[in-house]
Amino acid sequence: FDDIRLTTGTIVLTNPVLPIDFESSTVNYAFTDFDGGAVTLVTNPQPAGINTSSKVGKMVKNMGQVYGGSLIQLNGPIDFSVNKTFKMKVWSPRVGAKVLLKVENATDASINYEKEEVTTLANTWEELTFDYTAINTANQYQKVILIFDNGTMGDGTSNFTFYFDDIKLTLAPVISNVPVLPLDFESSTINYAFGDFDGGNASVLNNPQPSGINTSPKVARMIKNAGQPWGGSTLMLNTPIDFSINKTFKMKVWSPRAGAKVLLKVENASNSGINFEKEALTTVANTWEELTFDYSAINTSNQYQKLVFIFENGIVGDGSSNFTFYFDDVRLTVGGNPVSSKTQMSIPLTFDDNNVNYSFIGFGGAEQSSVVVDPTLSSNQVAKVVKTAAALAEAGTVITDSLGRGFSNRVPFSINNSKMTVRVWSPDAGIKVRLKLEEHNTSAHSVETEAIVTTASGWQTLTFDFSDESANTTPLNLNYNYDKATVYFNYGIAGAVAGEKTYYFDDLMIKATESTINTNDLLDQVSLYPNPFVDYLNINNQNKTPLDIRVIDIAGKTVKRVTSTNSVIQVNMQSYPAGMYILQLVNKVNGKKVSKKVIKK
Repeated sequence: FDDIRLTTGTIVLTNPVLPIDFESSTVNYAFTDFDGGAVTLVTNPQPAGINTSSKVGKMVKNMGQVYGGSLIQLNGPIDFSVNKTFKMKVWSPRVGAKVLLKVENATDASINYEKEEVTTLANTWEELTFDYTAINTANQYQKVILIFDNGTMGDGTSNFTFYFDDIKLTLAPVISNVPVLPLDFESSTINYAFGDFDGGNASVLNNPQPSGINTSPKVARMIKNAGQPWGGSTLMLNTPIDFSINKTFKMKVWSPRAGAKVLLKVENASNSGINFEKEALTTVANTWEELTFDYSAINTSNQYQKLVFIFENGIVGDGSSNFTFYFDDVRLTVGGNPVSSKTQMSIPLTFDDNNVNYSFIGFGGAEQSSVVVDPTLSSNQVAKVVKTAAALAEAGTVITDSLGRGFSNRVPFSINNSKMTVRVWSPDAGIKVRLKLEEHNTSAHSVETEAIVTTASGWQTLTFDFSDESANTTPLNLNYNYDKATVYFNYGIAGAVAGEKTYYFDDLMIKATESTINTNDLLDQVSLYPNPFVDYLNINNQNKTPLDIRVIDIAGKTVKRVTSTNSVIQVNMQSYPAGMYILQLVNKVNGKKVSKKVIKK
């Protein structure tokens, strides 16, 4: 044995100072966990890529509170006099995990500042950047707080296990220039200084979904947190937008769901009352798409220096992945009609024409509205509405198009005809369905009435008599040009009571009255041949009457549906068994209906 000696005593550990790399044996990396967060110092489980260091921090988010995390007390106040950008290496089990870095005063928790970023890689180390340029440097901040997936309850599994390392404060890049159109968020010298309001939170980050039409490195992200239903963010431009020639905005958007509303608004820099806005709907989920906003009606004599972005206007966000959107490549182009290839909707409305611009705006929790294949008949298309468990009692769905228009023609009410019919499918009988009509540019000119579903899990035709308006609503006025409709399923019952329900509707049209049906109707001139037939049945429709044709088997089930205005309509019955069928013909102009017996050999 050798070197027996007396030392001065145990090593006294000190509180950490920035940067924090967890490698020192003389620093007290003592984290204080709260509400489910649990941090330990461990050996780096993934020493690869940008982080091959020995020691790292490990955060396991357990059950507790959605804001569970951990904090560490520094040796002294953080010096923000020069450096105002935090960087931290993070390893996440998944893409899109939120990472919140917060600083706080040692004795007064109300003195704080925080920024949140999102992971863009899974099972790989990456460096996240937190912009602290707006922090109040007159305050003192001695605590660093980390919260992963703020707003989501952890479960202690590998899906809620994160690693972090190398927390440091650096000099922010010089970003003095003010943005101009087009916006692609790629410049390191432009100050993309979003002004968040009422729950919106926008920032620039690495593209988490570089695919499809958008593989650019940088994009903007909008997280809609709890606040106001109109929460969003603004961006001031360097000069007024030039609308003298180009009047169509295009913007690439990534949404967690189809049918999400995206509002793009322009404002005067000093007078927010001078503005113009348009709203479009996403049509795909988890995929980049380009939305178009028609600004052809803007007043070009005004100046607009500010862009306003609002996602899901009318709904309060919750900060979750369901309210996290990305956008990029905001540009102004030539043109005024973004859907020139599709026509505006008209009455009667069947959802069967792929050349018509069908769209919906759900509100109050009536979400995910879209045109889908009829779940009971593959040859038919219908509208689908999901009334969520969080829906309000008055949640509804506006029938519109991507330009926010209603119908191209007014609903042709008359003194003798004030009824409409709608085919509906509901999982429950006994619910109220409310139908509201209004003028698309004068919402005060409206009328609404109700009907009761009597069939559960099956199609039925409801009749809405607008001469018998709902209580406490305005009466029918035949001088108004009703050209917009809203449907409310299970009106008056909140989603919290009924649970999430899916409804379908189709064939919105004027109900024929006795005064509109006569023996000289063009439908009487339609003929069939041959009958009996082998595989194909022909319909002679020389007057080109718009027909809704249904083939019904002997069990009363509709097995095929065709809509057409052709002079000769051929119905393909090759795949159907021989036997007797009922062919039901409906004149889509006035609703008159006839049925004919046909035989397939």
